[in-house]
Amino acid sequence: MNLETPFVLLMECGGCGLENLISAFTPGTPAICNQCRENMMDYDLTRTHQGHRCDSCQRTLLLKKETEFVNGESECQCEGRDFTELNMKDFVDSVTQAEKKGLDDADDNPDFDWCRPAQDHVPDERYDEIFDDDPGFT
Repeated sequence: MNLETPFVLLMECGGCGLENLISAFTPGTPAICNQCRENMMDYDLTRTHQGHRCDSCQRTLLLKKETEFVNGESECQCEGRDFTELNMKDFVDSVTQAEKKGLDDADDNPDFDWCRPAQDHVPDERYDEIFDDDPGFT
C-alpha cells in the first residue's frame, strides 16, 4: 500500500471504541476521534489493533484485536469480502515517521483554532437564547 496517496481509513478508537471514518487519510494528518477527541495514532497500534485492506475499494480497516474479523466472511461497506492483512509494524512505522514531520508545526500557526467558530453576528443580549433555540428535529 502506498501511504503517500490519500486513502479511506476506518479505525476503531483505542480509547472509546467508536468507529471513525476518515475519507482522505495520509500520514502526517491527525486522526482525531469524533467522540473522545483523542489522537488515535497515539495508541500502541501494533499491540491493540489489527489491520486489513479491502481488495475491492482499497479502504483500510484498523480494528481492535478483540473485534471479530474473518477474511471471506466479514464485509466492507462496499460489500467486498476479500481483504489483504496489513503488517501493522510497517504501517505504524510509516505513519508515525510521517506524522512527526507533519504535525510539528501545527501550533506555530496563530490562526489555527480547535474550537468551532461562533456565529458571526450574535448580539450579547441574545447569548442565552442560543441554547434555547429549537433545532426543529421533532
